[in-house]
Amino acid sequence: MSPGRSQHYPGTLLLLVLLENAARRTEEAAQEKLNVIAEALAELMHSQTRTDPALQEATQKLRDAIGLEVRH
Repeated sequence: MSPGRSQHYPGTLLLLVLLENAARRTEEAAQEKLNVIAEALAELMHSQTRTDPALQEATQKLRDAIGLEVRH
């Protein structure tokens, strides 16, 4: 390896780490938004189960699939 080439690796590694961190944070933020939407949908579905019994099963499946617990 030439001395000139070895000087580029630390900057390249830093850039790679920063890009991976940004991608991870973006993914986590998107997942959090999806969780909030799913929770709101489950709550809406739950509020309608008295008038639509078939919705009870669908609500439970949604809660199970995304790991939501019933809040009291």
